[in-house]
Amino acid sequence: MKYTILVIMFLIFVSCNTETKSKQENSETPTKTQKRLKKIDLPIEIIQAEVSYLSSPIHANNTTQLNYELNILNNYRIPLSLKKVEIFDLQNNDFPIAVFDSLYIEEHFDRPGANDLDDLKLISGNEYGILHINLVFDTNKSTPDQIFHKLYFERLNKKNERIVHPMEVAIVNVPKPTELSLGLPFNKKGKWLYGAESHEGARFITEGKATYPQRFGMDWVFIDNDGLLAKDDIKENKNWNTYGIELISVADGKVIDIKDGIIENEPLSEEMAVRITKETIGGNYIIIDIGNNIHAFYGHLIPNSLKLSIGDNVKKGQTIGLLGNSGNSDAPHLHFHLESKSNDFLGGEGIPYLITEFTQLKKYSVEEFDQLFNENNVSLDALKPIEKSNELPSGYGLIEVK
Repeated sequence: MKYTILVIMFLIFVSCNTETKSKQENSETPTKTQKRLKKIDLPIEIIQAEVSYLSSPIHANNTTQLNYELNILNNYRIPLSLKKVEIFDLQNNDFPIAVFDSLYIEEHFDRPGANDLDDLKLISGNEYGILHINLVFDTNKSTPDQIFHKLYFERLNKKNERIVHPMEVAIVNVPKPTELSLGLPFNKKGKWLYGAESHEGARFITEGKATYPQRFGMDWVFIDNDGLLAKDDIKENKNWNTYGIELISVADGKVIDIKDGIIENEPLSEEMAVRITKETIGGNYIIIDIGNNIHAFYGHLIPNSLKLSIGDNVKKGQTIGLLGNSGNSDAPHLHFHLESKSNDFLGGEGIPYLITEFTQLKKYSVEEFDQLFNENNVSLDALKPIEKSNELPSGYGLIEVK
């Protein structure tokens, strides 16, 4: 009996030991190793850099584009000047996939609370900035799974010599491109001017959190067949070809917020009709929950033209209101964007989407685009129609809706 008990105990021990060994072997199964970034050439790291939100890439102009904000904080007492930014594929980092030079940084670097600086690239101790990045990938090549950023900072040493410090920071996972495709927020056929970069840097703080709800915001203005934005007196809203156009829902959904009763501005005036606050910036607006935690925002409508109330269900293509010139608006136009669901107006993150079909006619620089409004004339010569499907117009341009 005694020997029988010893044998049983031995078998139990062997079984437990085998099971433990098996668990250890399973836990030691090889996994993909996370590459480490190079250490800085200073005694300690002094730059905090991170991407707080990364939206899905979009397809545009035969490329895949990733738009996001890189937050940069100098956590040291020495002033540093940001001279260059390189972006690398984490798994294949022999050569950068993008380089942003000093000129790009000057044009796309925001310094909240410090816009009176002579040099926005110079970040003193405990100061920060936000670099808006538009990363473009060739559609013929696969996008990387992960990227990181290499920042080049310049400083003066004790001998007043310029020293450059490269710093590798901010590893991020690249999402898959968006497949969300929608129609346009209006049915009006013809030629439309658009501005797709007008709201870069439109940063809002809601409940203590900073977001960019208008990251993919679009401004739309209709022109007639003669290329005119307005007829007769350009200072009258009713004379603009855009004014009063019916707006439609881009998807089935439910109205979750509206604003109405805000008086309209005089076109191209230096003063707004009302004081611009977070409550009035969108003018008369409608927000529709279109599902998947996404809200569709329509801004600057004509007062008392809204066809819906909070809580109403709406169908794709249903008229929701009339295009106007209320809120933070220089001239009659529609502002449209998608943002993530939030507890407050303009409290979400901008969501990318694609437009089912349109014809690209022309592209403009921001200076050329602004000049069109001053001249009240869009030249329709030398147009180069390009049929587009499931893309988002980029920059500033002219499209046709057929």
